Amino acid sequence: IMREKDYKKLVDKHSKKENKLKNVIIAFISGGVIGVIAEGITNFISKNYSLPMDESYIYSTLFIVCLASIFTGIGFFDKIVSFAKAGLIVPTTGFAHSMTCSALDYKKEGFTKGIGGNIFKLTGSIILYAIVVSFFLVLIKGCIE
Repeated sequence: IMREKDYKKLVDKHSKKENKLKNVIIAFISGGVIGVIAEGITNFISKNYSLPMDESYIYSTLFIVCLASIFTGIGFFDKIVSFAKAGLIVPTTGFAHSMTCSALDYKKEGFTKGIGGNIFKLTGSIILYAIVVSFFLVLIKGCIE
């Protein structure tokens, strides 16, 4: 029987070492590219549809989220993430990806029990903590003003 310490040494010996600095730079650049694309979409929407910028931001975010969900559905998103790393997972595209993955994993169980019951399986904790933190930030802002 192999001890846990020996097993860890064996795994470390045969595991590929990642260059963390390279991954950080790639994530920073790819996240920036998404930001530039979203800003371009926002400006396009604002100019061509005569919308104020605050409304254009909403539509560009929806567009990016839908695009990430479509790319997840056709299996393209995972290929991009293997290169771009956290640059795609951390922004809203990662949120859309995790929701779409959950929906696709449980679609055979039907709309209600499958998709409806499991779509927030991965993102539910994110939504919960976002609401809790937002509540406390509003309380702090109210006390300051």
